[in-house]
This record gives sequence, structure tokens and C-alpha cells, in this order.
Amino acid sequence: MRWVRPENEAAKRTVCPFCGMGCTLLVHPGTGTPSFDGAAAPGLDYDAGNPHGGSLCAKGNMTLELLTHPRRLEQPLLRENGSLKPVPWERALGALVEGFRRIRDEDGPGAVGIMIGPHLTVEEVRLAAKAARALGTGNLDACMPEDRPMTSGIALSGARPEPVRGPSEIEAMTAMLVAGDLFTIAPCMAKPMLEARYRRRHHLLGVLDSSVTRTGWFAKPLLRVLPGMETAALATLLKAALPKAPDGLPWIAAAAKCFERISDDQLAAASGLDPSAAAWLVGGLTKERNSGVFFTPSFGGRYREVLVAGLLALLAEATGSRFLGMPVGPNSIGVARVLDEEGFPGRESLTAAEMIDAAVTGKLKALLVLGCDPLASFPGAAPRRAAQRLEFLAAAGPISGEGGVFAHLVLPTATWGERAGTVVNAFLAETRFDPVLPPPGAARPHGEILESLAGGIPEPPPGKAVAPAVLGRFDFFDELELFFRLARRGQAGEAGTRVLLPRHLPAHAGDGAMTRFFSWPRHEAPEPFVSISPAHAAEIGVVEGQPVMVRSRHGEARAVARVESRVPDGTVLAPPHWPAIRGLMRFRLNPVLGQLDFGPGRVTVEAVGGPSNG
Repeated sequence: MRWVRPENEAAKRTVCPFCGMGCTLLVHPGTGTPSFDGAAAPGLDYDAGNPHGGSLCAKGNMTLELLTHPRRLEQPLLRENGSLKPVPWERALGALVEGFRRIRDEDGPGAVGIMIGPHLTVEEVRLAAKAARALGTGNLDACMPEDRPMTSGIALSGARPEPVRGPSEIEAMTAMLVAGDLFTIAPCMAKPMLEARYRRRHHLLGVLDSSVTRTGWFAKPLLRVLPGMETAALATLLKAALPKAPDGLPWIAAAAKCFERISDDQLAAASGLDPSAAAWLVGGLTKERNSGVFFTPSFGGRYREVLVAGLLALLAEATGSRFLGMPVGPNSIGVARVLDEEGFPGRESLTAAEMIDAAVTGKLKALLVLGCDPLASFPGAAPRRAAQRLEFLAAAGPISGEGGVFAHLVLPTATWGERAGTVVNAFLAETRFDPVLPPPGAARPHGEILESLAGGIPEPPPGKAVAPAVLGRFDFFDELELFFRLARRGQAGEAGTRVLLPRHLPAHAGDGAMTRFFSWPRHEAPEPFVSISPAHAAEIGVVEGQPVMVRSRHGEARAVARVESRVPDGTVLAPPHWPAIRGLMRFRLNPVLGQLDFGPGRVTVEAVGGPSNG
């Protein structure tokens, strides 16, 4: 799709809605090139004032597709006699208030919940907290499977490293450690990093990953870790960093005590890292006065991401490096920050993942989801079972996704360029933006829906107030020791199975709840595919492009085989934005944090119709 600058129209600045980098762009409200079915579209232009130099990645260039998409919801839909039918807003809001009031009064505040996504603004999150308090429930949390463990892990580790404040600081760095495929998750980061990488003859760019990725192409060195053992690799680096860590760090004593009980042989066996290579990399970060540590949620396929994120933050502080966590969601940091300030989820209430689990068991009966799609975001079959079991499911968003199939009420919302608000990007900078276009049809901002819910619900019956948020009795280094006690079990697998790891694509934002409806991703990956190694392909008699069946204990999915030498032995890579692929993953809760603990899921791959003769 090509966008042109309309003549004689004033451009308006907004923020890209597809990751946490905070890239700005300009939108011309006039008539531009047609999109999709020929409808006139506004024009998009690059913003020279953008901290990343004005350019946009594959996701950012699709921003106007979100505003003009033919699947945009334009009017409320209420389920009557088994089917969704258009209704006026007054009736839709009345149904929302009545549904939640009835279930709260009959079953108690614990039976209702609100789940929000990383596309909500700071102001809208505060309104969600207001609505939850009106309902008397503490069941308010963010549906951010990629990002929520990251924000929690950093907080729980006790680390307080100096943050990276912008791309200009990256260009000045002389040593970096990147965990995961940063250039795929946030392509705009390639420019400042490569500027730094090739400006200096002895620049260090260390990359940790289980396979060779876009970021790994430029690594010096590239440290390959065993899939699922990323926690062990980072523990190896942190142990090497402790002797030269600054004095006075509050967590040093606990870390030293922990590593007294974890031998170097255990670390090497679990991680697959050469201890001398780990020590050399840590020495480079410590020696250089201007160094940085970068974390992407693609690292480790989210297995024990709480530990992974925390260890990276600790490593940054121990080596005197700046730290940058790369959220997938555009306002994930802002959402997490406001929820913590507002005290959600409460001590006796449910996280987003626990709400899914409680809906499956029948304890949660009413759920409002805003700016997210749990059925697309969470793995396994549990979200679908939860949606089918709920007595009342209200879904609010700009595009009807998986959740709309089961919803009793669907509410059309304004999206990024159609409402005002504040967001917090990965560099911890707040950005205020105003609408650049009106929302289509009768779509409204999330805030209006939340205000109506809060104002329409009578005061809750007398009872306990919402308890302050606490993250449970979680000792970071005790949990790290537990990981190593279970590491051998985690590496063992059934004969013939491979570890399924997510392979992120540049055109997708995390779970793909929005981006999988757009043109570029459909061109890049028109159907689910799995990447397997040449040896694996020969073993099962599969050639490039042949359909295969992928099975796990949690489901099965038909996909197309891609045979690639980059795939590590014993693994299968697959884009996680496809609901069918997410259905292969397990839905398992960490009993302490109430968040997902995916683990290294194992699958088998078989040729459809038997082995190929090719």
C-alpha cells in the first residue's frame, strides 16, 4: 500500500500503536490513496522529529490500515436469540451495566472482572480502576502475556539499573548485550545500534539467543543458548559479574548466597554456555564506561520470563550498564505503572491469567475486555473454554477478533489516532497525543464505556475494600534455585518430540491480535507455518511448502513446512500470532505470581498424507 501527501492539508502528529518504541508519525486528514475496498484514506507521512529519524518499520507503515480497515466495528452488537444484532448505544450500555450489576449482586464482586490491553492510555487505565472500584472488585489486570512478566520480573528482582533514555544514548555506547531478536521486534533500533557497532573498531555487540536471527547476524560475539534454558545462561553471566559489581547493591548478598549452591558445572550443563565466553562478555560490559543491556520478549519464548527479565536487569546493574526492556505493547509500561499505583490486581483478587482459569471453573461469571483479545493472546484451549463458560462477556475494541465470536455484547471503540491520551514508551518518556481523525460510525473511546459502567453501577454491598496490590511472597533468588533443581526435568523430553519456540515476524505486534488482519502480514505469512531443520525434514519425509500436522498435548494445528538451516536441532519455530499455533502451547499458572509460566512446550511434526516422495 502506498500513501501520498494530500495537498493543502495540515498534518497532525500521533504515535505508532504497534510497539513500545514511541515512534511518532504525521497523518493528513484529507483524501489520499485508496485502501482495501477502494474507500478513500487519509495520508501518512514520516515525522522528522521522531527520535528514530522519522522512519517507520513494517508495523508502523500499516498504521492507517487500522484506521480504515473494512472490519472496523462501527456500532454496538448485542446477542439476542443466539446471534449478535445492532443496537443503539443507550441499550448497549444498559445491557453492560445490568449484566455486571446482576452477577455482582447475585454472586459477589469476585465473580466479575475487567481485563485491559496495552493499547489503553494512562487516563483510560485510571478509568478502568474507577469502574472496578464501583463494582467492588479487585479483578482488574492487563492482558499482556508478552509484557506483564517482564515488568513484574524487573520489579521483583530488586534491580534498579540506569534506564536508556533514547536512541542517541545507544549510538554513543561502546558495548551492548542484546537478549533476543531485537531487530525483528523493534526494527527502528537497528539504526542506532549499527551506528555504534561500526563506528568503532573495537565495539562489543554481544547477542544471546538460541538461533541465528536478524540481530545475531551483526553479533560479536553470538552466544547460542539451549532453547528453554535462557534463565541458566543469564545466571551464568550474572555469577561472572558479581566479583566486580558496585558496592552497596541491596541484592548482592542474596545473589552470592544463591550462587554458592549452584556450581559452574551446573550452569554450563544447563545453559550450554562456555563459562570463559560468558566471563569475557561480562568483562567487556564492565570495562566499558558506556554500555547497555537490552531485553526483548522474544528471548526464551517467554519461558520463565519473570526470571529472565529480572536477571537481565540485575546484570545491567552489576556491570554498570544502562538497561532497556522492549515491551511489545505501545503502552505496556504505562498500563503496568498505573495498575500498580491504583492497587490492582488486589491481594485477594485475580490476575488476567487467573481470570481465565476462574472462568473455566465457573468462579468468574462476567468479564469486560477492553483493547485486548484474550482468545488471541493466551495459549492453549483454556481461553476458549473460559469464553464459552462465562455468563456475560463484553468485548470492546476496534476490530472484532476471536473474542467476538463468544461475546454477549460487542462495543466498537476508537483506536490510537482517534482519541486523546498519554502513553509511556520503552524509554520511560510520556507522550501526549490528540485525535487526528474521527472514529468511524458510532465507535467511542474506551473511557466513555468505563465511565458509563462506573456511573451506572450502584454502590457495592458492604464488604471488604479492594486490597493493596502485592506480588505474593516471592523471593527472586529462591525461585532461581528452584529453576536449577528442576532444570534437568525441563530438558528431558519424549522421544520424537521437538521444543516449540515462537518465531516473531517484523510485521507483527506480539500476539497479532490486531496486525494479523492487515495486508503486509497476510502477504508475509498467509497461513500458519512451522520452520524445521533440514535434518528434521529428512527424518519425517517433508519438503519445503508441504503441509504438516503439528501436535502437542494441548492441541493440533495444520501448517506449512519451511525448511531452514537456521533452526537449531531439536526445535521447531512458528509465528505465535496464529491462534492455531498458540493453541499448541500450554496454559499453566505460576502459583506465586498468578501469571503464565509457559515452559518449553514439545510437539511432533508429521507430513500430511504420509511421507513425501520428494
